Amino acid sequence: MTPEEALKKYFGYTQFRPHQGGIISQILEGHDVLGVMPTGAGKSLCYQIPALCLPGWTLVISPLISLMQDQVTALMQSGVPAACLNSAQDEAAQRQIYARAYRGELRLLYVAPERLETAGFRNLCEQNPPILAAVDEAHCISQWGQDFRPSYLHLPALLETLPERPRIAAFTATATAAVREDIARLLCLRDPFTLVSGFDRPNLYFGVRATQGTLDKKNLLLQFLDARREKSGIIYCSTRKMVDEIYGLLCTRGVAAGRYHAGMANEERQQIQEDFLYDRLSVMVATNAFGMGIDKPNISYVLHFNMPQDLESYYQEAGRAGRDGEPAECLLLYNGQDVRTADYMISHSREADAELDEEARARVMEQARERLRQMTFYSTTSDCLRGFFLRYFGERAPISCGNCSNCLAGQKEQDITVEAQKIVSCVFRLHQRRRTVGKSTIAAILRGAKTERITQAGFDSLSTYGIMKGTPQRTLIYLIELLTKAGYLTDTGGEYPVIQLNERSDEIIRQHRPVTARLREDIMNAREKPEPQPQKTVELPADLDPALYDRLTKLRARLANNAGVPPYIIFSNAVLREIAARKPHTDAGLLEIPGIGENKLNRYGRDFLNCIADYEAESHPTDV
Repeated sequence: MTPEEALKKYFGYTQFRPHQGGIISQILEGHDVLGVMPTGAGKSLCYQIPALCLPGWTLVISPLISLMQDQVTALMQSGVPAACLNSAQDEAAQRQIYARAYRGELRLLYVAPERLETAGFRNLCEQNPPILAAVDEAHCISQWGQDFRPSYLHLPALLETLPERPRIAAFTATATAAVREDIARLLCLRDPFTLVSGFDRPNLYFGVRATQGTLDKKNLLLQFLDARREKSGIIYCSTRKMVDEIYGLLCTRGVAAGRYHAGMANEERQQIQEDFLYDRLSVMVATNAFGMGIDKPNISYVLHFNMPQDLESYYQEAGRAGRDGEPAECLLLYNGQDVRTADYMISHSREADAELDEEARARVMEQARERLRQMTFYSTTSDCLRGFFLRYFGERAPISCGNCSNCLAGQKEQDITVEAQKIVSCVFRLHQRRRTVGKSTIAAILRGAKTERITQAGFDSLSTYGIMKGTPQRTLIYLIELLTKAGYLTDTGGEYPVIQLNERSDEIIRQHRPVTARLREDIMNAREKPEPQPQKTVELPADLDPALYDRLTKLRARLANNAGVPPYIIFSNAVLREIAARKPHTDAGLLEIPGIGENKLNRYGRDFLNCIADYEAESHPTDV
């Protein structure tokens, strides 16, 4: 079977997406592969197609049970013999899967990296070696990556003990140049074909909204959700406590929400995840424990209530929106407290580093803090957001993307020399008193705030007290962050960050050097404008029949419920729209629609054809 034949027969498509064909050809020719492709670009198909074309079976290393189960369910619906081994299965279920593998009945077998060390699995590989080893989320093998999993390091040793080494295909959506080098070295890839297809997701709108605290965030969140009542989305929070708090808030507002974090029972998490996948819940409030491997295509937005610890995590989590290629939103609500929380979590939540020596742990910690600095720069930049993370991952980027909050908000170069002199002078006056404070307190002093903390500390006697009276707190913090980013002030970071003078501060205080910056007009003018919305809209087929589409959606829901799978596993929204537009009357007509393969035609084709026939009979009854 050729790759093109397998693509049409099992997945219902006649053409590969960009770069898929080249990677598949390299694997079939026996080469190792390293593929860095954005979420939604079709990485899984790059090893699933070779698994169907090669003799024997393919081993897939995958980090989470939910990821494995989701892919296996989708493959089985498409007629591909696949299975997964995981710790949630009882011994009888695992023995049955092992038996199928020994008999050669499986094309793909998914396992977690921890299983590589078990005797039963090693015996299987030694007696019946895989022809291909696919490593999903391959960045987990690198200490420089944000999701380091030491158990991934067991794979090369296992493969080297086999009678014949399989070809290796490693895939990830998040890998800087240093992490890519690490992946190739640690997996012992042999002269791998390496493809970095790009990190851009043009269908995603990226936005950052500066906030003044949790209450401000909650109000913005409720406004955001109120405008998207019919859409499905994920809200990420940094802590379990915040997940519970936001979940409770949404429930009181009548939002069909679920929550997910590691402090919940496994059974409860599994049920909530299933409810979200099956569209029984429209919103999931979660920590980063949720989402890896969740292939739900119709997620219309991902909102981060708190800033993640690094751009890799943010890109991966935000990238769960718009996997169907349709316009989607990625919004980050930022506050300086997020940085302190993230730094605290880096210091106290590095369980994966337990196996490392002291020197290695220190190196990993410093890398984590550098990633946090870059994440903070992203959250406070006035430059194009898309361009920021594209450059972070080593790609060229346009000056303006036209689809992020900074580009849409309107920016222009402005002279801020006077404002810079006032701000740096305030830090200087504090320095003279041997005092250092955070940017919120500096802003409060400049505004002339009459708080208990200001008066008790004697800050109201500073010569700079109140010299920027009337300027909103949000604007002042924005300017302080710009000066810090430009190098005129230093933010110490850590759990209790303060703003300090540095060598360049003198350029403003004594040298009176002019300072210009590209500024967000909405922040500078202190206007609470609505968050700019994505300009792109879903392109609907010209002949789409909305009434038929609604009926097809309900049919899909019934079939999914009967089959015990999420609705998108049956057919995606894009497939339903094409059916509603073309109104096919034969099996051949259904097969012409991208996304309908032979197995799904045999399973569901008659139901959908009958639905179309019934609809047309009701819409155009025969005259008697």
